[in-house]
Amino acid sequence: MIQIVLLSGFLGAGKTTLMQRLLSSYEDHKIGVIINEFGEINIDARLVSRDGIEMAELSNGSIFCACIKDKFVDGLVAMSKKDIEYLFIEASGLADPSNMEDIVAGIRRDTNDNYILKGNICVVDGVSFLDLVEMLPALSRQVRHANGVILNKMDLIDDETFSEICEKIEEINPAVKVYAASHCDVDIKKLVDELAPAIVGSEDTTNTYESRPNTFIVHADEPVEREKLEQFLEAIAGDSYRIKGFAVTTEGTLEVSGVSTHIIYTPWEGDEKTEIVVISAVGIRMLSLITKYSGEIMEGRLYI
Repeated sequence: MIQIVLLSGFLGAGKTTLMQRLLSSYEDHKIGVIINEFGEINIDARLVSRDGIEMAELSNGSIFCACIKDKFVDGLVAMSKKDIEYLFIEASGLADPSNMEDIVAGIRRDTNDNYILKGNICVVDGVSFLDLVEMLPALSRQVRHANGVILNKMDLIDDETFSEICEKIEEINPAVKVYAASHCDVDIKKLVDELAPAIVGSEDTTNTYESRPNTFIVHADEPVEREKLEQFLEAIAGDSYRIKGFAVTTEGTLEVSGVSTHIIYTPWEGDEKTEIVVISAVGIRMLSLITKYSGEIMEGRLYI
């Protein structure tokens, strides 16, 4: 049977880093991967793509929402026919996986009962979790339906914050084991083996058409100055959940990764074009900000 391991966690918590560690740890196994993004383009799929891995990309919505759930079901059925031992699924950052068990149960006949749901590993962002968990129902649902939690970014928080987060996690899911880490650096095989049974069954997901965040893709046709790019992104970051993608600059190509106002720029060797995904809860305002600061800072060279 194929073991399904689901990765959940808020935007920028570290799911893609965890996926990369999973792929390295299980490189001697036959692996399938499904990457889910809210936006129209799938940045994370490019970051984890490797030879010899069966991969599917599902974009423009949450796999647990009616908006693309049918495509997710089709992807699961197709993967069940592949010669793989594990299927790793990276859910989008605002995904509510409460109905994952029902989805797998509903396709037993179509998959010849070839799946076993090993569990959901939830990556908790130590920096932003306490500020957002009460505001965004999906975050508490991710923890509630987790079989293991990685409390990530320990290098960026103090002991008091760590204790407060652990207390909140225990309040939401008393049975789940918490693994403290930076950069998701854990013994991932041991964690997968230790995944505990869930204490709650399937529930209706909170992901709906109405709760979908707004996503924008920022493009450029020519290389841009890095300094001006940083000024532009800093100007819009305060109204965003997540900023990620690639930017071709006069100093080379960069991978851009930001959560709220904290943005990291990493040199990238791949052949990419400028495509930066911006995810926000304030669609009209974000559209206005992108237009305004593209004109003021970038002389209109960045566009949606």
